[in-house]
Parts: sequence; C-alpha cells; structure tokens
Amino acid sequence: MVSLWLIPGFMFSAAALPSTTLGVPPLDISLQGVGAVLNEIECPLVPTNPSTYWYESVTHNGISPFIPNGTDWPVFRNVKTTFGAKGDGVTDDSEAIQNAINAGNSFAQRNTNSLGTTGQPAIVYLPKGDYVLAKPIQFYVGMILMGDPIDPPTIKAASNFSGDFLVYAKDPSQGSTTNFYIGMKNVILDSTDYDKDKNLTLVDWSVSQACQLANVRFNMPLESTGHIGIQMPEGGSALIMEDLYFHGGAVGVKLDNQQYHLKSLTFDRCKTGISVQHMFMGHCQGCKFTSCDVGVDTSSPRDGVESLGTFLITDSTADNTRTLVKTAATNGSFDSIVLDNVQVDEISVLSTVTIGGEVALKGSVMPGETWALGNAYLPGESADGVFKSGTTFPTHRPVSLVDDSGSFHRLPPPTYKEYGVDQVVNVKNVPSHPVAGDGKADDTASLQAIINKYAGCKILFFPYGIYLVTDTLVFPPGSRVYGEAWSAISATGAKFINPGAPVPMVKVGNPGDVGVAQFSDMLFTVEDVLPGCTLLEVNMAGEKPGDVGFWNTHFRVGGAADSQTQTKCGSDNAVPCKAAFMHAHFTASSSAYVDNMWGWTADHDLDGGNSQYISVGRGVLIESTKPSWFIGFSSEHNTLYEVNINKAEDLFIGFQQSETPYWQGGNSTPSAPNPWVPVVLDSDPDFSWCATDDIQCRMSIYQRISGSKDLSLYAAGFWTFFNGNEACAAGKDCQTEAIRIDNSTGVSYFGIGVNHVADLIVQDGKPVVKSADNKGGWSANAAAYLVN
Repeated sequence: MVSLWLIPGFMFSAAALPSTTLGVPPLDISLQGVGAVLNEIECPLVPTNPSTYWYESVTHNGISPFIPNGTDWPVFRNVKTTFGAKGDGVTDDSEAIQNAINAGNSFAQRNTNSLGTTGQPAIVYLPKGDYVLAKPIQFYVGMILMGDPIDPPTIKAASNFSGDFLVYAKDPSQGSTTNFYIGMKNVILDSTDYDKDKNLTLVDWSVSQACQLANVRFNMPLESTGHIGIQMPEGGSALIMEDLYFHGGAVGVKLDNQQYHLKSLTFDRCKTGISVQHMFMGHCQGCKFTSCDVGVDTSSPRDGVESLGTFLITDSTADNTRTLVKTAATNGSFDSIVLDNVQVDEISVLSTVTIGGEVALKGSVMPGETWALGNAYLPGESADGVFKSGTTFPTHRPVSLVDDSGSFHRLPPPTYKEYGVDQVVNVKNVPSHPVAGDGKADDTASLQAIINKYAGCKILFFPYGIYLVTDTLVFPPGSRVYGEAWSAISATGAKFINPGAPVPMVKVGNPGDVGVAQFSDMLFTVEDVLPGCTLLEVNMAGEKPGDVGFWNTHFRVGGAADSQTQTKCGSDNAVPCKAAFMHAHFTASSSAYVDNMWGWTADHDLDGGNSQYISVGRGVLIESTKPSWFIGFSSEHNTLYEVNINKAEDLFIGFQQSETPYWQGGNSTPSAPNPWVPVVLDSDPDFSWCATDDIQCRMSIYQRISGSKDLSLYAAGFWTFFNGNEACAAGKDCQTEAIRIDNSTGVSYFGIGVNHVADLIVQDGKPVVKSADNKGGWSANAAAYLVN
C-alpha cells in the first residue's frame, strides 16, 4: 500500500483550516515492493536530542583554496571561545562579533573587499546567550551568522544603542543586486530595551539570490511607532525569507525588492505586518497575522501603484486584525492581489480586503477557491482576459501536494539539532578515505566510499572547500548532507566532456529508490568547461514530503576563481563556452522538496574583472510524476530554457525568478538552440516555431510546459534586460515569449510578471496572454491563468 500522495492524478478540494505548523508528520504508508531497501533498516539514525548543538562541537577544518594562504583561512569562528564575546546580557559584544565577522588570514581581512565573493567563506557562530550591541554590526558577502537552534541566542540592542540599524546584512562594497551568499539563521533579534518611538530597524536585508534568512525571531516593543523588523533601503533581487516571527513593532517587513517568496512568517501585534514599498512579484505562503492593525499594505508604494505587480497570499490565517489586505483602487493589471486558501476569524477581522478605503471582501477564501483583483484568464470567459475587481472563482489542487488542511506542504530548513555530534561525520576526517576539498585533488573515490558507508547511519558534514570529482557521486537512500557556507562539489575531467552523452556529477538515488536524501548549504559547480556535465540528477522519491530535499543549495557555472571557466570563457571567444549541459534534472521517478535554490550561469565575475561569455544548455528539467515542491526557486541565464516541465504531474512551484542570457537576442550572437545543436534530448525545444532570423523568438524559454498535468504554479518573475549584451530600451520588447504551454491540462497559474517580453503565455502555438493587454508591474503582469 502506498500513500495517496504518491498516487498521480488524485485531486483534493475541501473546506479546512490551513496548517499553521511547520513540521509534517510521517505518513502511514507501507512500501512493499517499492524502490530499494533502505539503509536505515540496518543502521538507524535515531534522534538523541542532545543539549549541545552538534555544529558547535564538530571538527571545523574548512579552507579557502583559491586565495593566498587559504589553508590557514578560519571558516568557522565562535564569537565566544575565539573572539571574547560574553553573551551575558550586560557586556557590549558589538566589537567582539564584528571582529569575528572581519577576521581573515595573513593575506587579508574580510572587510577589505580584496578576496572576491567566494574567497572569504565564514560561519560566525553564536552559542546560546544574550549578546548586547551598543552599535551596529556589518556583514560581508560569503558569510552566515548562525546561532544555536537548540537554545537560540539573542542579539539585543542596548538602551543607548547608536545607529539606525542593528544589523547591516548588505555588504557595502557591492550593489544590492550582487549581494550574494549571505545568511542569518537560528537567532533572536531584540530591540525591546530601546525607546519604542525612536527609529530603529533590526536588519537591513538589501540582498539578492543565494541568501538565507531563516528561523529568526524579531522582538520589538509593543505599540511602537519607530521599530521595524526588516527593511531593504537599497532594494535587491532576492528569492526567499522563511520561518520568521515578528513580535511588536511598527512594521514587521518593509518590502522593497524586485521579488520575494515569504514562507511561514508570523506577525504578532505588529501595527503593520508587511508594508509593500516596491515589489514586482510577491508570494506570502503560510503566513499568520494576529492582533495587527493591517496585515499587508500595498496602498502607498514609493513609486506608485502602477509599478506593483501581483502580491499573493496563500494558506494563511488572520485573527484580531482589523484589515488583512489594504490596497489602492485599481482598474488594470497592476497592483494585483490574489488570495488562495486564506482563513480569517470573521468576528475579529473586520475586513479581509479593503480597496481604496472600501471593504471589498469580508470572511475567508476557502480551499478550492481563489479571490483575485486584477486581470484573470479563466475557462469559459473571454479569451482576452477579464479584469476582476475582486472576484471569487473555483480552483483545485492535487491532493498529493497538500496536507490534511488542504495547504501546500512547507518545511523549515533542517538543522539536525535532534542529533548528537557522534552522529555526524566530517568527510575530511575519515581514516583510510582521505578527502582534501582543496580544488586540486581528486576526491571522488574517497567521497563515494564515505557516502556508501554512512548512508542512513550518520549525517555527512562537508567543511567549506572545493571537492573535485572526476566521476558521478551517487547518494543512496539514507544520505543527509550538511555544508558550510556553501561547500562546493565541482566536476572535472573527461567523463563530463561529451554533450551527446551527458553524465551527472551528483546523482541522488537510482530510479525506483525510495528513502531519505537531504542537502543543505551546498553548491554544485564545474571546475572546467564541461559540455557533457549535468550537475544534479534526482531519481529518488521519499516516504513523505521533504525526505528528498534541498535547502539553501545552489548551482554556479563560471564567474568564480574555483573554475577555469572564469578565464577560459571571456568575450574574446567567437561563441560562448558550452560550460555545462544542464543544471538539474528531476526525473520521472523522483519526488523532491526544493527550498531556496538558485541555478546561476554567470553573467559576470564574482572574484575578478574577467568578462563571462558562457552557455549552459539547460536550466532545470522537471519530469517528476510524483509530487514535487519548488519554493524560493530561481534559474538564470541558460540557453534553451530556464525551467522545462516535461511530462510531469503533481507539481507545485511557489515562486520562480528567472533571467535570459544577456548575450542572447543580438545580431552577432548565437540564436537558440545554438550553440547546442543538434539538440539531444526528446524534451529539448528546437525553436522550430520561430523564423530562422527571428532572434528575439530564439531566446531562452522561461518556462516550457509540455505533456504535463495537475500543476499549481505561483509567482513567476521573468525578467529580460539585454539583447546582445546591450540594455533594452524603456518600453521596448526584447523577447517574444516567456511561457509556452503545449498539450497540458490542469494548469493553475497565479501571478505572472515579465519585463521586456511581448507575450506572457503562448498556449498550443497561440499567444493568449499579451503584454500589451496587461501593462503593469515591471512591464506586464497578470493575476491568474487557468487551463482545464
């Protein structure tokens, strides 16, 4: 017997309260005759619930291989034991923590902007305690501030604090849209000792992709007029923030970014939970608003409501909140609002949606229905779309994608705090299996032996480094992998050369395998130009959602000192380097949960001034026929497509942000499918629908959907900026189409935004959602598109 969530095509629509819990209970299933025998049967990894977090005690011997004296680089830095922070609730620890952030080696410190983005990895670790700050602390790229998740530490503003922000997370040496690889998790930020009516923001989070803000609590004074949890004064291009709790304050989050997925955020007694100042696409999934004046306010953005795209609220609740959504009056495709499975207490919530001062919706939006303000394309209505001034219509979700309440499954990033340090293996410290992680030695054989030996028995800890592999690494059921400031597995060698017979670098299970395979804080990349390398292939399914999962795990091809592509693939080449075949392939047998994943083909050099002229053939190919979830997800600058949903079933994408290659669309640069001809996969688009000389049609497809069914797709931000490396002129279409849907059924799409693209959606060869009819947001925006 197999659980219903593994049965494709089973649909759910029922009235129930959405889940407000973060965990997902095991499903009562039997796997007789399904997949492989799990390694855990022979060697169980059983929680021991220790009092000390394993990460604090495990051996830390990471290095930074591509900087001078990199073997002496201190990746892990404990603010108490090494830098003298007290954490006693009295002593000013701001200098000690800043020293831990800044610390480097004999060549350079982290605050000198001389080590590139990838050369200065740092985990700044805070053991339990109360750390008082009298002045702000400043982050730099390549770091994570991490607390003890067993007993999270508090960073507290002193009553005499001097500054506008408690934490500056944005690296001042970089623009906000290139602030990559920054994180903060497992901490409490507290401003309750500071005057509630003075202005103070706890975090400046003006950052972009590959950043993680997770499991953080923001404690602010009640009835405050000046305290804000998070601001983004310099904007950014971010993906996700998740599992955050805001208590008190004037505003929880002041959103000012290109796009955002907000997952599992709670706002408790904030005057305003979310104030939207600038946002082309936003999705608040699993959010809770309790005892707020206003939950979400989109009524007064800094650059006018016409520049707002769509803001979606799904699987969320509100109680004792005067107005859940406050927005301006609109009659077009801008400032769109979508509510999907939003439960409110009808007595204590006076208005679910207020438009231009008038109550437009009171009460809940139940499972199986959606409420929309904006342009919607619905079955049985005008093919040209209809503006909805606030209308409820029926929708559906595949039952395999949702929990008992009808909410899409959502899971917090794992910390493995329930396991002791004796249940963790440092892959560099296994006798008889030497592993270097130095970007030079071949670590393939030793890593594979370690992976095989400890699957199901231990958590594998990869200290920061560059782990070179010359053949496929296979992770069997029972694998749990935890990196450190984005530890990298990097492909090299002849095995990955042939684009006619691509080979995966990392392979998660074999077809038919069922079990656990989880990856956190890792990076997949290539050491050389490898046109036959697929960086990741996922074949395994889990017994329950999240068993096969990826959190804060990313792809990078080019643009870094750890790869020869940095210098081999410059603009002096006649054609772009075919540096990798594909970022990721989720095969038909897979079922995966993906949370905060950025697939980046480099458009610039993170560690130097080298030009980057790179072509990766494909972004992410999703062919899973078992339920899969993609949350806070991005694929950028790939040649044939960013995401290809081919013969897939039961798929949830909560958010996708993508950009086309900057070199495409020019008269002197290759037009797709070049330089990847002939195309080798049945799923590859050949662009035969485009005229031979139509260079703006022959550009990377943001999302291709073919032969698929039962897809729940939310919050698409598809941004075209360049043709032939020249910026698109204002108001000009630089690309013909964004999304192609062919021979597919049961497609529910909510929130589609584009920039410089003529057609948002082409279905079965016909443009059905056009930018000209949907002006708003960055360029064009539609609230909903449904395919029966």
